[in-house]
Amino acid sequence: MQFRTWSISTGTGWPLPKNLCAHRNPKSIKHTTTALVFNLKFIIMKNPNNRPLGTNEKVFWVLDQKSNTQFAIAAELSGNATDSAWREAIDIVQTRHPNLSVRITGNSYHSAAFEDVSSCKIPLRIIYAKPGQDWANTAEEELNDPIDHSVAPLVRATVIQHSGKTIFIFVANHSISDGMSVALVIRDILTVLSGQMIASLSPIPSLDEISGVVPVEFKAESLPDHSSPSVPFTREKTSISHLGFSRALTKAIIERSKSEQTTVHSTLAAALVTALGEPSVGNESINIMHPVSARKTLKMGEDFSLLINIVTSLHHPANRDKFWDLAREVRQSVVITQNAEWIRNNTLTAQQLFKNNLDLETIEQALCAGTAHDIMLTNLGALSFETTFGSLELLHLWGPMVLTPHPEARTVGVATFNGELTLTVTGLTESPDLLEKVREILVRVCGSTADNIIDDLKIQNQPYH
Repeated sequence: MQFRTWSISTGTGWPLPKNLCAHRNPKSIKHTTTALVFNLKFIIMKNPNNRPLGTNEKVFWVLDQKSNTQFAIAAELSGNATDSAWREAIDIVQTRHPNLSVRITGNSYHSAAFEDVSSCKIPLRIIYAKPGQDWANTAEEELNDPIDHSVAPLVRATVIQHSGKTIFIFVANHSISDGMSVALVIRDILTVLSGQMIASLSPIPSLDEISGVVPVEFKAESLPDHSSPSVPFTREKTSISHLGFSRALTKAIIERSKSEQTTVHSTLAAALVTALGEPSVGNESINIMHPVSARKTLKMGEDFSLLINIVTSLHHPANRDKFWDLAREVRQSVVITQNAEWIRNNTLTAQQLFKNNLDLETIEQALCAGTAHDIMLTNLGALSFETTFGSLELLHLWGPMVLTPHPEARTVGVATFNGELTLTVTGLTESPDLLEKVREILVRVCGSTADNIIDDLKIQNQPYH
């Protein structure tokens, strides 16, 4: 196994100073009247976010020039709220998170900066669904429609109203956020819909600044003439498939992963490598990209921001290798990212790309080469959100569903909520059987105490009971 790290770490090396930590913990206060809901807009003070992009935010800004890298998460809910209630809740939550009201100015990576646009509103689309309509089709449309950096905000929302059921889809540009950020915003919106108040959060300074990395400064006369962004290619069709695991299977995966001294994430990665290495596909190496949340490592709060590290691992298991050895191998490639020193050093490495006045095309090529992958496995982990929000019940979270600059790559999004795993696969080509193959492999490896040979798993699959 080979693995390499690429400099898209997006966290901070140390906790924020006390003077920057004001209003970072949400306060929940019950209210029951329309007047209090109205007054809430004046209780929450919006904190503007105006600053140059940090190194890792620039990385996604550059990648987004040729291929939109936005992503989506969908919440599946039992019950309905009125259209106006959704609008009101989204407006209130927008005042909590500074990055929900920014655009990116500048036409080069030297000058790109966040600019607060206090008057902007998050676009909201309401759809009244027909019976049997799949929410994934709407998510595909949302991902195909690029977000314009120059127009605030860099997010949008869709509510799909069914009879007695709701799907809420939130889409964000990757320069301003990560998957957990969107999950937290969805939770915040549901919290407001349930009749609770939330407090505003302060803007996070540049990640370079917080982690102790000196920002890159450029003199105007040193800028190259060919630094203007290129025209992104248009995605004609994005395909999304989704599959939920039963509680029994989810529990079996969690328990067996723990007993094998690995993680659910690594077990899922090993199953993907095994599924993609089936005889019908070929036995070539599989390159997996792992976005890893830095929130716990860096003791960060609930901000809507870009707080992930990236590591890629290359796997080419032999047919007689054992499944759980592969899972532990994946874990070793991920665990190296989970310390503040690695995050700081990774940020420094990324910064080197922007120090030498390279033209944008050269930087795009370097980033695309460094982020090459077959599968991106992005995992929100076990979410401890409430299940009941007033008249709404949160059933599942689906995603993250992510577009990458690599047309042939696919993204597998994972979330665990209320004891059930949900998986999505997003890409330009359809993957109708991939998640089912993964499920069948996991049924075998987690349904017994044996350590299965990978070659056997490629041939024998059985349903879970």
